[in-house]
Amino acid sequence: MNKNLLLLTLALSVSASLGAKEVFNWKDSRGVNTYSDVPRNLQPAQSNLMNVNTQTVTQAVPPAATPGAQTASGSIAEQQLQLSQQIAAQNKAIEANNKKIEDANRQQKEDNCKAARLNRAAAEGARTENRAAFLARYDADIQKFCQ
Repeated sequence: MNKNLLLLTLALSVSASLGAKEVFNWKDSRGVNTYSDVPRNLQPAQSNLMNVNTQTVTQAVPPAATPGAQTASGSIAEQQLQLSQQIAAQNKAIEANNKKIEDANRQQKEDNCKAARLNRAAAEGARTENRAAFLARYDADIQKFCQ
């Protein structure tokens, strides 16, 4: 019994220490330190990251990645120009991808049309009981894919 209790206590203490490695912390408007598993207002730039085991505190987001660092360099017009160029490049990439998809869809439709015509030709020469059903099915496929 004592052995089971000892193993249970050991397992719980190990799992508790592994559970929380890092937490977010910040000071609120009253100066009180707050600790949480999610950043303040769900914005990591407003919080610090604290390692529970070593008690070290680092910034959750490096200073170079914050939006304020980008606004300091260049005027608003330059930033707008850079943003417009990025959006234009993204739009070109999307258009190229859409064109590839359209080409692939067109090729697939042509292949389906060709297969439907071949199936119709094969069904015309077939000597089976349900030849009429095959012909009707392949005629519907031709109308679907060849228009």
